[in-house]
Amino acid sequence: MSLRFKILLMLFATLSIYGLMDYTVHRLFVLPTFLNQEHTRIEEHIDHSMQILSFELLGLDRLCRDWASWDDSYTFMQKHGQDKDYIKSNLVPATFEYNSLDLICFLDNDNHIVWKGTSDKYIGSNQEDFLQPFSPLLKVSDNNSGFIMTDKGPMILASRPISDSDEAAPYIGFLVMGRLLVDSPIMALNRHLHGSVEFIQPKTNNLISDKNLEFLTLREDPVILPLGNTLHTFKMVRDINHLPAFIVHMQTDRTNVVHGLETISYDAFSNVFSGFITIGIFVLFLRRNVIKPISKLTRHVNSINTAEDLLTVPLKTPSDDEIGVLWQGFNQMVHRLQRDRLRRLAAEEALRSNEKRIHAILDTAPDGIITVDQNGTIESLNLAAAKMFGYDSEELVGKSISKLAQDEHSGRLLQTIKKYPETSHYKCFDSGCEMAGRKIEGEFIPVHMRASSVQIGSDTLFVWIVRDISELKAMHDEIAHSKRLAAIGEMGASIAHEIRNPLAGIGGAAQMLLKSVKDNPRQVAILNEIIILVFRIENTVNQMLDYARAWTPNQALITPMQLLKEVATEAETMENFKQISFKFSGDDSIAIPLDEDLIRQVLWNLFKNSAEAMPDGGELSCHVQATQNELIVSIQDHGMGMDDETIKKLFTPFFTTKIYGTGLGLPICQRIIEAHKGSIAIHSALGEGTTISLRFPFNAQPRQIEDVQ
Repeated sequence: MSLRFKILLMLFATLSIYGLMDYTVHRLFVLPTFLNQEHTRIEEHIDHSMQILSFELLGLDRLCRDWASWDDSYTFMQKHGQDKDYIKSNLVPATFEYNSLDLICFLDNDNHIVWKGTSDKYIGSNQEDFLQPFSPLLKVSDNNSGFIMTDKGPMILASRPISDSDEAAPYIGFLVMGRLLVDSPIMALNRHLHGSVEFIQPKTNNLISDKNLEFLTLREDPVILPLGNTLHTFKMVRDINHLPAFIVHMQTDRTNVVHGLETISYDAFSNVFSGFITIGIFVLFLRRNVIKPISKLTRHVNSINTAEDLLTVPLKTPSDDEIGVLWQGFNQMVHRLQRDRLRRLAAEEALRSNEKRIHAILDTAPDGIITVDQNGTIESLNLAAAKMFGYDSEELVGKSISKLAQDEHSGRLLQTIKKYPETSHYKCFDSGCEMAGRKIEGEFIPVHMRASSVQIGSDTLFVWIVRDISELKAMHDEIAHSKRLAAIGEMGASIAHEIRNPLAGIGGAAQMLLKSVKDNPRQVAILNEIIILVFRIENTVNQMLDYARAWTPNQALITPMQLLKEVATEAETMENFKQISFKFSGDDSIAIPLDEDLIRQVLWNLFKNSAEAMPDGGELSCHVQATQNELIVSIQDHGMGMDDETIKKLFTPFFTTKIYGTGLGLPICQRIIEAHKGSIAIHSALGEGTTISLRFPFNAQPRQIEDVQ
């Protein structure tokens, strides 16, 4: 089959397929889409009508709430509806007309009507089941409003409990307001926007069948029925008891839609017919003016394909017409493409080499380097930046840089970028600024960020140098903590040196005097108080020295459960533990290297605090649990508990909630646990007791008692 015949056959087939596809698309897609658009528009209209009803209901609810929280209304109810001034000022026909109200009813807490008034439209209606005690309107809730169908037409109702303006007084009754929808201004607007809108009873008629009525009752979707040039839409509205109240019936003229459907059908047929006529004309023209010259050009292209080098292709043209010009231009284009190809290959190789070099340099940088455009969108970042925040480099490209900052900093960061150069004097563009960075898992890390700008054409690019200063801040905190410990140690040593000897003298003198005044009870009491206070001062000095000294645990393999039971047994002999019962649970066979004396001191302190938290006695629970990486010892009391503010300060030296406490017990416990590379945590709530968790890491796998023996 010749090329000429193939081209003619292809054109004929293409145009035939086009005609068939055009007709098929019109019949299967355009027409259904047109109808779907009509249904969508009708559904939007009915939804808009329902929104108008909801808006009307919301306005009535707000009006009812304002009246119910009015102090004058509260006074009116206190007078059992006998306030003539209130009635004359507020409950007059003008009020009904101004607020478009058809019913105002005050009821007391026993659901008895205190006062009731209606408009002229609602006079004579006897359908007031919604005022009965079982009505949802007469219950205190956040949504006391809804619809109801009366013999005068559909009505919206709103109810609110009556209280004073501060809502501090007890509810004294209910205020119920109603508004008929038939002639309301909002429904007039609805009919103006959407055409004929009416409310009908929820029952079958010549338009609504039993099946459609059941569908409206069970579902929230509307029913759309096209009848001739009119589209009927029905939507069920439920009353305050969630039962069918009335049906919104909307009639829409669809004459234009019917004409449009007919026009689309005629257009499809005309396109198909015109396509076949065009085929014949186009084939005759194409054969004479295009097919023959193209056949010659094809042979020329074949000669180009067989040439080893594009530069050897001959430039001779077969004719001087447009095809010949195309032939010659094609040859020249081939030569230019060959030269440009060689240049492009060289430039691409150089560009790839430079990109690899730049990426290698950036990826070896220890600090994060992020480039951002004027909208705060990340364009590139090196490996250090991606690793710092836990992302892959590709994940962040195209995302906002605010994703890497804490919420309270992200807004300021974007404003700093978007308002540049007005913000060029900001600290971030000078010496750098510190903020909280957000990692992929939500963890926050302190980072130091410094930005510089570069102008590329008409765009401004920002280069951010980001450094993780977590270790630096931790080192600063550790140095500050060491300085505080050193200061406390120096103070404790000074106090011990300056106070201990005088305290010993005072205590000794008081004990000597105590022997000589045995017959004077008042002096005996004073001297005993002096001795007790001297003991407390000396104990405080000792605790200060204990807190400041360096703890070096002398670790040996011990069983935490056994140590807990030993300390509990000793504690049970003391007076303040008489009403305390101990309960032990967990793994009693795990052994771990610990300093027994130091851990015993910690347990004593924690048991003592728990006993003081339960002055009336109670149960003190001790639990030992081993995980894969650590041993957890939990001590739980059922005392009064603590609030969050107190928990935050518990490990602060000298903070105490006790009358005679020093505020050093728990800080010393914390230092002992940290000396074992462990941690201490406190969980508490007021009235729910306190749980203290001691966590010790395993240097090796946990050992059983049998292995220890």
